[in-house]
Amino acid sequence: MRSLLFLILMLMNPIACYAYPSYSSHWAHRSVIYFAPSNDEHVKQFLLEALINDCELSERDIVTLVITADGFTAPSWVKEEFNLRRMFKIYRIAPSEHTAVLIGKDGIEKLRWGKKTDWRYVLKTVDLSPARQQEKSSNTSPCSI
Repeated sequence: MRSLLFLILMLMNPIACYAYPSYSSHWAHRSVIYFAPSNDEHVKQFLLEALINDCELSERDIVTLVITADGFTAPSWVKEEFNLRRMFKIYRIAPSEHTAVLIGKDGIEKLRWGKKTDWRYVLKTVDLSPARQQEKSSNTSPCSI
C-alpha cells in the first residue's frame, strides 16, 4: 500500500521523479550543472575554473556537471545515467543558452547564472547556507593550508 501511494505521488510530481540525482530527497553533495548548446569556449572555461577551484568545491561537497544540447557531458558517464533533453526541460533551460544551476543538498535550486561563473559568489552562497554552517563548525578546511 505504501509503495502504491509513493508511486502515485511521484507520478503527480514528475520533476521530483526525474531530478538529479533521482534516488534520494537528501543528497550527499551539492551540484553545479552547467548547460550549454555545445562544447564551446565557455564550457572549456567552466571546466578549467572548476579544476582550479577543485579544493574549495570538494570541501563544500560540490560536484560539477556539464550537459550540452548536442550531447557532450562532463563527466562522460552523465549521458549514460540521465536523459539529457529531460534535464534541459526539468531545469527550464533553452538548448541555445549557457546557464548554470547550483543545487543544494536538499535538492532545491539555490542559484542560477549565465555563461561566466563567479566562483567566489557561488562558494559564498554555499557558505551562507545553514547546512554548510553546520559542516564548517565540525571540520577544518584542507584548502586553507
